[in-house]
Formats: sequence, structure tokens, C-alpha cells
Amino acid sequence: MPEKDQMSAHLDNAMYGTPMLHPDEQRQYLGTFRERVSLLVTVQEIRDKQFQDALTQEISAHPDYQVIFNGHLEAAELAPYMGIASKAGTKFTIVSDDFYPHQPDSAGFVVVAKNAINVYPIEATKKYPDKPASNAKPQQSNSVLDKLKHRFGL
Repeated sequence: MPEKDQMSAHLDNAMYGTPMLHPDEQRQYLGTFRERVSLLVTVQEIRDKQFQDALTQEISAHPDYQVIFNGHLEAAELAPYMGIASKAGTKFTIVSDDFYPHQPDSAGFVVVAKNAINVYPIEATKKYPDKPASNAKPQQSNSVLDKLKHRFGL
């Protein structure tokens, strides 16, 4: 009887793939578990280029952590972040299976540990709240007097 159970399990794995532990959690955190995540930056936050400094600070504080990038993003969007990870010597992975979502509120990248660390909060907006919410430029004065002062260094 056990031989039939092993055969059924083998056939099920061949037809449906290896069963996953907490697949929804792994989908949300790019293939890892929430307990291992130190920093989560969403797709929208990557596109707004808000949290490059947050990644630098996080991998500087934890050089043994790894970064997992969502491969559904454009290479130009990921390039600055991958450059930061490369420059710091941090290992990184790009996952692009259809299993991983790429809506604006989905994970754009996560910084993860090898083991459970249970860090709270992990969301970049909560962990690094001093980052601007948008790429707002300081307001410039357009008066002629201000332009002359700026031109002559006054």
C-alpha cells in the first residue's frame, strides 16, 4: 500500500509541481517568507525613485542580507538599485516568474536574511518615513531681481 501512495505523490508532483509552503506569502515577498524580510519597496516606490538611500542604508547595516528584485520591472527602473547592491557587494537575485505580481502595490524588491529575523516595520515608507512622498522640486522665484542676484552670485 505505501508504494501506491509514493507513486501517487510522485505523479501529483509531476503534474502539479512541488507543493509550496504558504504560496500567497511567497508570492507577496518574491519567493521568501515575511519573517525573513528586512525591507520592502513597492513597484510604485521604485518607479518614483524614492528609496535608493533606504536600500543603501539597509544593506550597509546588514551586509550579509540579500536583495530580491521583481524582474517584471523595466531594466532602467531596476538599474540604480542593482547598481547600489553591486557596489556594496550584496548578493541579489531577479525573479520574473508569472507567479510574482507586478502591480504598483506589489513588491518591487525585498531585502532578506537567510533566517527568520521578524523585523517590524518592513515597508519602506514606515521604516524610512523622512523620505519625500514625491519628487517635488523646491519652488523657485521667477522675479527679475532674483534672477539677477543668482546670475551675479549675490
